[in-house]
Amino acid sequence: MHSLRLLWAAHNENTWVRRQRRFSSRRHMETIEDIPELLFIQHFRLDKKTFRRLCDELKRYTGLKGSNEISLEVKVLCTLSFLATGLYQTIVGVGQYLTQRTTSRCVREVVNSLNHNWMVSRWIVFPQTPHERSLIKEKFHIRHNLPGIIGCINCTHIAIVRPEEDEYSFFNRKGYH
Repeated sequence: MHSLRLLWAAHNENTWVRRQRRFSSRRHMETIEDIPELLFIQHFRLDKKTFRRLCDELKRYTGLKGSNEISLEVKVLCTLSFLATGLYQTIVGVGQYLTQRTTSRCVREVVNSLNHNWMVSRWIVFPQTPHERSLIKEKFHIRHNLPGIIGCINCTHIAIVRPEEDEYSFFNRKGYH
């Protein structure tokens, strides 16, 4: 009976050691420097320099901080990934093995900080005067042959009434005008 207990204890210890190794290897996360710039932009919709500036400003002006478990940078990357894709599943299980609950908390904290008055006035700029709006309309028309446009939001399509002329030019990849 004694040898059976020792065998059981050894088995459990080996299982525990294997689990710890597997867990610690999962926790190894690439540093931002390891990710190629184009891949970083593809995943998070901004470059590394802008990301660092955003983190610095969030810390300085809104008081957003990392914690013992999750750094400020991981919180911001988690939020940027969610905002870029709209999916929790691409974030959950990545890097530090964030749960959906933790991911949701990170997104809420960062978005609340992004809504801070200083951050909004610094990062979200909308043309204020009719002259500024007309200049932007003109640039859009010249560059993209799209009349009457004063701004766009990445991957957001707003349905419009089907135009009579050049209807095909206003049909999007999502299947509507």
